[in-house]
Amino acid sequence: MEYEFKGVRFSDTELWQLLVATLCISFAFSIALYSQEIFSNGFFYDPIFLLNSLIIVGPAFILHEELGHKMVAQRHGLWAEFRTWPEGLVMTIMMAVLSYGSFVFAAPGAVVISQIKKINSGFSITMLSRESIGKIAVAGSVVNIFLALIFVGGYLITSSPVLLFAAAVNAWLAAFNMIPFGPLDGNKVLRWNKGIWILVMGISVAMIFLLPI
Repeated sequence: MEYEFKGVRFSDTELWQLLVATLCISFAFSIALYSQEIFSNGFFYDPIFLLNSLIIVGPAFILHEELGHKMVAQRHGLWAEFRTWPEGLVMTIMMAVLSYGSFVFAAPGAVVISQIKKINSGFSITMLSRESIGKIAVAGSVVNIFLALIFVGGYLITSSPVLLFAAAVNAWLAAFNMIPFGPLDGNKVLRWNKGIWILVMGISVAMIFLLPI
């Protein structure tokens, strides 16, 4: 079954897989955020850790994929839906556990895009330009940067550590996805526009190092 919200289309399959990926990455970040407590007392002695992580990480991950990649791709008239990456799900959790929370491999899945456009009379195949591919790829990290800035502003007003963690998570997701390696977004952005890649990566990394955490 398909749903549509303000011009953005979803399916049951996508929503289910997005939920699984969100729980997975939230669990991984819960290890990073509460590593000392978790490794001292056990993974499941206090479920509030996972709930806190889900509240902080869930919106960052979902908006990166759906408001960023998916919406921009569908604005180009393309089919775009989130799909989990089974190997990525395993690596996301294993890397967090084996590194004692010092590194999160944030790639449990991604928005899959088809260059087959749906038109009234049927379908047509459209080869995307390097610029269009780059814009779709960079959209996720741009969303995370804006979210990080909003949370930083909230932290400066309230001094809430939760908002500081939320800013750090968004900055980390933005920077991680800009790594120019393999299937990550950074490769596509770098091939499109080196200046944009340097700008987005630079802002993301600067925020990671400057945030007082």
